[in-house]
Amino acid sequence: MRRAGHPARAGHHGATKPELARRMLERALDSGVPFTYFLADEAYWQCRALRVWLEERRVRYLVAAPKDEVVPLPDERTGQARELYALLPEEAFERRSCADGTKGPRDYDWGTVQLASTAQGFERHLLIRRSTAPNKKDKKTGQLTREIAYFRCHTDPGVTLAGLVTAAGQRWMVEEPFQVTKGQVGLEEHEVCKWCSWYRHTTVCTLAMAFLLTVRSQLITRQPLTPDHRP
Repeated sequence: MRRAGHPARAGHHGATKPELARRMLERALDSGVPFTYFLADEAYWQCRALRVWLEERRVRYLVAAPKDEVVPLPDERTGQARELYALLPEEAFERRSCADGTKGPRDYDWGTVQLASTAQGFERHLLIRRSTAPNKKDKKTGQLTREIAYFRCHTDPGVTLAGLVTAAGQRWMVEEPFQVTKGQVGLEEHEVCKWCSWYRHTTVCTLAMAFLLTVRSQLITRQPLTPDHRP
């Protein structure tokens, strides 16, 4: 860090991505920044300390989990996510769109399993997303199967499936700005070895993207999302 010119304070140490996320979220909570859910992929879910901290701070979250994730059930038993999926009847799934993509609504089949509640009175759910058609090759048989994804959820009591699906769709909106910023203003197109150089480049790219988004919002009318009249 010294060789790179990083202006670190005395005693500063490196941190994992989950720890950085906790620090950022803690600043947002302490500053009263409004938000609905903390959304993340499996890499963040593997950090147990982050999960415990989120529930202690009563933060709603929807985080991707692996198929062998062991979850607590209301009757004090436990089960793997894939085992619960196998027990879920077909009529428990609903076809819903979680967001609009470039080709229209992103339709999936969705189901939920009620998990054990927290000591703080929040509910836990296992949200299951299944593709509407076979699209993933099985490593053992080579045949196409439906892709299954699992999400651990921490929510207010009485949350609906529609609410969870809407929250799950917000992750694309978080990731897309980074992809666009890389492609349109060169966020990742730098060859620097010093922290100050990287910081200048990243700051200029971020400002450029903010400017472009502001101009776009003023000149182009935003298209409404595809309406979904289901409860």
